[in-house]
Amino acid sequence: MNVVAIYGSPRRGGNSDVMLDVFLSPVQPTDTIIRIIPSEMKFSQCKGCRACEKTGVCVIDDEIKTVSNHLLQADRVIISAPIFFYGFPSALKALIDRSQVLWSRKYLLKEDLKPKMGFLLAIGATQGKKLFEGVILTSRFYFDGFNCKYQGEVVFRGFDKKAEIKNCQACLEEIKKAAQNFFYSENTIK
Repeated sequence: MNVVAIYGSPRRGGNSDVMLDVFLSPVQPTDTIIRIIPSEMKFSQCKGCRACEKTGVCVIDDEIKTVSNHLLQADRVIISAPIFFYGFPSALKALIDRSQVLWSRKYLLKEDLKPKMGFLLAIGATQGKKLFEGVILTSRFYFDGFNCKYQGEVVFRGFDKKAEIKNCQACLEEIKKAAQNFFYSENTIK
């Protein structure tokens, strides 16, 4: 199994990193995990030039081309991120925007992209009722753009201190259970 794990936080070792590391724990040693950290990559934001709509190739030559190749070959994709103003951190959002090229290949150029499954992990400091609505919607459409079926999410409110999720055993167990189901249940990719 090819697994792409996207670490969406600009801060290493924080709550969303801990969540993703726990989520990846059931992955077998024979499987491949590609870890992507947008905040540590060098890439430009989408220009909105729409060239990819005709060619299926982005005109910007940077690290996103490698990310796109990993996404196309993946069997499972997981995003983990903290919430910044009810959305994703900027580097992660820029990476998502640059996936317009994959959407163009699927929907405009009608390429038959490999089916895969996606999952979201998110955590925020506030207790806002609609705290995760934006990132869930963005994740659904992002995944759809490269033929990745959204399988769900695990989200937590009220965590602000770095890596404090480690102190919530019930949270960690919920993450492990969701991961086991995501990686090894009878889910089918359509």
